[in-house]
Amino acid sequence: MAITKTARNMIQLGAGGSYSNARDAIKHQIWDTRYFGATPSDNTFFSQPIGAQWRVGSKTKNETNLQDSGKLPNGQTFLITRIGIALISAYDVGSTYTQSAAPVAMAPLVAQAYVNIMQSSVFEIRIAGREYDFQVHGRQFLPGLCINGYSSATAGSVARVGDTIVNGWIKLEPSPIFLDELVSFNVAQLVQNPDTTNIFAANKPLNNSFGWLSTFYCTMQLTLEGFLTRAK
Repeated sequence: MAITKTARNMIQLGAGGSYSNARDAIKHQIWDTRYFGATPSDNTFFSQPIGAQWRVGSKTKNETNLQDSGKLPNGQTFLITRIGIALISAYDVGSTYTQSAAPVAMAPLVAQAYVNIMQSSVFEIRIAGREYDFQVHGRQFLPGLCINGYSSATAGSVARVGDTIVNGWIKLEPSPIFLDELVSFNVAQLVQNPDTTNIFAANKPLNNSFGWLSTFYCTMQLTLEGFLTRAK
């Protein structure tokens, strides 16, 4: 039986859920953070919400701003327009570290470790039921040539080569990704390199890079930026 126009309008008024059919539309970011173990490993961002285990404690809003595992709450949708990745350093600028009995400036080594990992990483935005909706190599978040050096002879000296201005963000234009309410999603970081002998093996660059970032409690934060609609 066909419903009346009045009934149809009443049903549409309920589309906003428990609050109303009015909605906020605001620029917004959702973020999640990983820490590094002593050996190379993949990571799935947005799989653990606020309150989940984090090292020896629990995740706070500093690490992620999702209240549920890989889901927007009821009444919210999000259109992803950009993805950004950054290293968060916990390096103590007043300390030194001894490697091979020689004190060296650590900041450039931490930076190079991050570069090494990004150059062997692939990031994928995934919505449940699909292989991926966006795929990008980690190198594309970096300058075309990015090298950090140090001099053990002079504490704190840094040689930087090949840097250009890069902000660590990539736009998803012309195909932004829409996340509906209560739909599972995540961003996978796949750390891979076929050169297992010279790159991935123990005591080799990629393996050591994870070790450096683990030693100095560095983290990697991934941010999805876009427009949030929220039921009032």
